[in-house]
Amino acid sequence: MEDVLREVNALVETGYRELVISGINLGRWGRDFPVVSRQSSVVREDEPGTHFLPTNGLRLTTLIRAILEHTALEKLRISSVEPMDWSDELISLIANSPRIAKHAHVPMQSGSDAVLRRMHRKYRPWHYREKIEKIRAAMPMAAIGADVMVGFPGETDDEFEETRCMVESLPLTYLHVFTYSVRPGTPAAEMAKHVPVSVARERNRALRELAAKKKLAFMRSFVGTTVRAITLRADGSSPSIRDEFGSVGGVTKR
Repeated sequence: MEDVLREVNALVETGYRELVISGINLGRWGRDFPVVSRQSSVVREDEPGTHFLPTNGLRLTTLIRAILEHTALEKLRISSVEPMDWSDELISLIANSPRIAKHAHVPMQSGSDAVLRRMHRKYRPWHYREKIEKIRAAMPMAAIGADVMVGFPGETDDEFEETRCMVESLPLTYLHVFTYSVRPGTPAAEMAKHVPVSVARERNRALRELAAKKKLAFMRSFVGTTVRAITLRADGSSPSIRDEFGSVGGVTKR
């Protein structure tokens, strides 16, 4: 945490106004940190008595609160967080802080339970839906995005349709759509019934068209509304404040 705060403060001092916390398994931040005693949370793995605990009191929310309390950062954005890590505490923290962008990126991968099981994902479609609905209820104007993969080995027409229907029914505002590609040495590469490339590409196109409609509807919902955002000047010079909002489409440039 000390390293993160030091870096945030250094960036703020040089003029950065918005930073993004990102990483692999971001929602699990802090859980694997070693703990020796209540008096010391900074230890070396090779020190006598050092052990790893599944729970050490450090959470992503701990880090976020520390950044808000110990830095002058104007806007903090949270990058991709897995569905199971969107706790009520995290949702509430983002919703209630004016210094955190109202933006949630929640990887979906598939709306089919069977496909998620073949992917060995730790959540089910109904878990995912519950999280998205909670986020939307807490942040009615938030940009909510998802990663979706099409063409995973064995994905049938009906399974793809489950994904398409789920995307259509959820209050998502943008998608990152990926087409499965074979990676030698992975379990998926050895699976049967690989989806033809032409079929996978057509499924990708269908989801991108649906995503474009949802994004447009989201943007139109702000017509006549004044919001605030941190933007870059058209000439690429220093940032200027404009009317505060996070990423309407999920992609922002600073």
